Amino acid sequence: MVIGAMPDAVNPSQNTPDSAQYADSQLTRWGIHLEGAWTRHEKYRILNVFQRLSRNAGGKSIPLLFNQQATTLRHSGRPGRVGRTRGSEILLDEHWTDWTLAHELGHRWNNAWRRQPEKRLQRMVGAGRWEWLRKGLRGGVKWAEKALKKVGLEARLDWQPLWYHPGQAAPPCGVDRNFNASEDLAESFAAAIFGEDAQKRARRAVERSGEVGKKWDWPSQFQSYAATPRGQAMASLLAKLIAEDHPLQ
Repeated sequence: MVIGAMPDAVNPSQNTPDSAQYADSQLTRWGIHLEGAWTRHEKYRILNVFQRLSRNAGGKSIPLLFNQQATTLRHSGRPGRVGRTRGSEILLDEHWTDWTLAHELGHRWNNAWRRQPEKRLQRMVGAGRWEWLRKGLRGGVKWAEKALKKVGLEARLDWQPLWYHPGQAAPPCGVDRNFNASEDLAESFAAAIFGEDAQKRARRAVERSGEVGKKWDWPSQFQSYAATPRGQAMASLLAKLIAEDHPLQ
């Protein structure tokens, strides 16, 4: 489905910000489809995330940002605060947060551009060093944990040298054993929308990670996420992908 690259402003004669149809009409125009029952508050939260994304991406049209592809949002039917993305579909848990949606939109954006964003981000910040080897070893560690559990031994084998390497630019909110190129891209995308939240998350990551977390302490060096090397890389990616596929826009 091709979505028209229309301006993100809406005609005030058709809808007003406090009308019940406002959020629906805006999201529909952008190719964002809400399936199932969503409260009015949820719709406005979703609308706000997309508006912040467009604003922080230099006013780019939402359809262009997502490569003229539609996106479907559904409730997952699960308790919790996280989400999942499969192709063009995003599933959100019952207590999803705005950061959750922004993160999942990062995965959706990655999918819309055939996973080029995560590959380019890796190259731009030098991330993923020896990942082909680290990933295999992480899989082996998790297999060993399961094997030990079967014989009654509970063990968490968490070796930081095997974690995904975020490169020369500090990750938005730290790294853990489950981090990978796709999660790096999604967290970087969410931070581009909610820079202040990213600052808070980064500080918490530094506090809980001790000595290893000091190299992730970008809030002590930069005034905002947008000013960091990773934030600048994300801004460049958002602009370049559109320019390459839509040179006349």
